[in-house]
Amino acid sequence: MDEGKETKGTRSKGDTEEERDRLGKLPENVLLHIMNFMETRHAVQTCVLSKRWNNLWKSLTTLTFHHFRRINVNKFVSRVLSDRDDSISLLNLCLSGLDQAESGHLIWATRYAASHNVQQLTIHLPYKFTNILNCFDPLTLSCPSLTSLELHKECCGPPLEIPKSLQLPALKSLLLEYVSFTATDNGCAEPFSTCHSLNTLVLCSLHIDAKVLFISNSNLSILNLKDLKILDTIQQKIVFSTPNLSSLTITNYLGFSHQPFSSTCNLSCLEEGTIHTTTYISYSVFIGWLQLFANVKILKLSYDTLRILKDLSNHATTRTQPPCFARLESLKVKIIPYLEMSDEEVNRAVEYFRTLLIRVAVINRWNLQQCA
Repeated sequence: MDEGKETKGTRSKGDTEEERDRLGKLPENVLLHIMNFMETRHAVQTCVLSKRWNNLWKSLTTLTFHHFRRINVNKFVSRVLSDRDDSISLLNLCLSGLDQAESGHLIWATRYAASHNVQQLTIHLPYKFTNILNCFDPLTLSCPSLTSLELHKECCGPPLEIPKSLQLPALKSLLLEYVSFTATDNGCAEPFSTCHSLNTLVLCSLHIDAKVLFISNSNLSILNLKDLKILDTIQQKIVFSTPNLSSLTITNYLGFSHQPFSSTCNLSCLEEGTIHTTTYISYSVFIGWLQLFANVKILKLSYDTLRILKDLSNHATTRTQPPCFARLESLKVKIIPYLEMSDEEVNRAVEYFRTLLIRVAVINRWNLQQCA
């Protein structure tokens, strides 16, 4: 064998090192795309790999801070935001599980994001934060680039107070958990009417201390209400003004959502509706809920909702009658296997809906005859 020639199947040291660094040979935009899916502390740790990786993380457009146990979260978040490339937009920021975070650092972090064209902002606050205006700079609540906002607070202590209106012109998706709304001088709250691009709204564990909560938005398409809580000292109601709503979900697990709902329009665009409740609701309130779904095409009911429905036949002479569901095409019921429900109970519920569908058929037949 000639000297300097390698035997078949052997690899030089250089070839082996080259194969080990295949990831490092990818273009920077590809590497940054991958690193944007990583938790930020892991992305920052890549700086020790080589000189090329030393400053790569500073160009990330997504920063995700989760639970920290062994490091000072305030210093780490501040250091990352201070050391990143200030000329690059911060499109996505997630702050979660920051139990030891101080309000001043949280204000600074959200202010930094708002001034760097943030589009998606997700924040999970520990129980000690009480007032949103004390935790967030006004710049965040009127950020022109923000398209998605999720604000979660642990259900302990006072809820976060939301200002009278949110000046977020580009906001498309909003999730608020454990918050309360500030009422105007007339005792009403209407926080969403100025969010002209809002498409999806999720409200969880709300504390409503206004006489009327107006959910008013002509662009809103998806609305999800879960475990609303009212004050017993005043009579309250929730009024919808959402003419283009296509999906409505009402969930009541904790027995709070007993206030009446009403709408200024007939929700004629409603394609899908869902009702999940585990506690008994009065007939008048429940019928009011059903009135919102009068024009729905697909209606989904939980097991417990079905049990309430079976009792509605006892109120056949009640003045307030359930809707006809003139556009109903599909009824879906989610049965929980470990909860018992007799065939008689199921049949009573189905019979109730069958009578409604018969009313629908009569109305439709009459309409067809008029057209002929």
